Amino acid sequence: MEHEDVVEACADWFKSNSQVVLISKGYGRGFPSPDVRVQYRDNKIAFVECKPSGADGREYLTGLGQSLAYLTFADFSYLALPEKEMEEHEQYFWIQDVGLLSVKDNMSVELLRNAVQSQVLVTREEPRVRGYGYYRDLKPLEIHAILKAIERTRARQRTPNVQQLKDAIWQQVCRMRNIQSQRQKNSWILNISLLLRDLQLINPSDYSLTSDGIRLFQLGELRDKQPFMNELAKLFLVNANYLDIVTIIQSLNDKYSGFSSVVEFKNHLIEEIINQKLATSNTNVMRDLQDIPRILRDLNILSEWKQVGLVYRYVVNWKYILSLIS
Repeated sequence: MEHEDVVEACADWFKSNSQVVLISKGYGRGFPSPDVRVQYRDNKIAFVECKPSGADGREYLTGLGQSLAYLTFADFSYLALPEKEMEEHEQYFWIQDVGLLSVKDNMSVELLRNAVQSQVLVTREEPRVRGYGYYRDLKPLEIHAILKAIERTRARQRTPNVQQLKDAIWQQVCRMRNIQSQRQKNSWILNISLLLRDLQLINPSDYSLTSDGIRLFQLGELRDKQPFMNELAKLFLVNANYLDIVTIIQSLNDKYSGFSSVVEFKNHLIEEIINQKLATSNTNVMRDLQDIPRILRDLNILSEWKQVGLVYRYVVNWKYILSLIS
């Protein structure tokens, strides 16, 4: 059983819980970066660490260690393994604080042990309203310019504080957009910070670049921008969880022959996004969908809104997507 299979099975299992309002999946390289993040109606948070079949015992014990470490960030923590590996190693997972999930070959999940609420929270994850990355307006090469501004500031000032880095971001935005007024500063910085966080390009505590951020920055320095675009597309799909949105778009295309208007399509999309627990009832998904299709088009993931016969639809570029994530 592949890692992704365990992740999907666990995410689907939590979706069936009426107390769960938001689920996101992540495969980032920073910490904490749980495979599944779960948010309950009372705003408590659960993290899930997933492991695949065929790993050695050390990796499963490492997974237990990660699950324990998650308890300093989340209210609950789970470790999920395929059924066979769970049976072989469950005796070593004796620490009662961590919940245990066993994933069967048919992708059903059995709860072997409930998680115990954390008594060691240090930096609690804040509740969110999206299970996908926050995005507003920035073009792909503008994202690279922001990363470059951060790196230049860090190079000039050996230990820049977060405010200095935010000021560098704002100065770069003013140059890119020819902004003269300071009135928009806070909203721009907030939007960019959320995007960089959800793409897992920065460490939110000090705005240093993660390994993904460094790689994307370096690719953007190349004369040929296609490797940069490919990497950014992959980060939106995987780190920011846009692959789930694209999959819902495809399911709507399969279900309907097309749509009379983009508003009709977006209404169907919003309903499915909330049903799939990628957003809560408090999320302004329609506002998000003013911007998300644009970045997906810019990244060659989604077509323009196009006419097919007498109706309209977005067409998903699965050939390109599979080349990125396979």
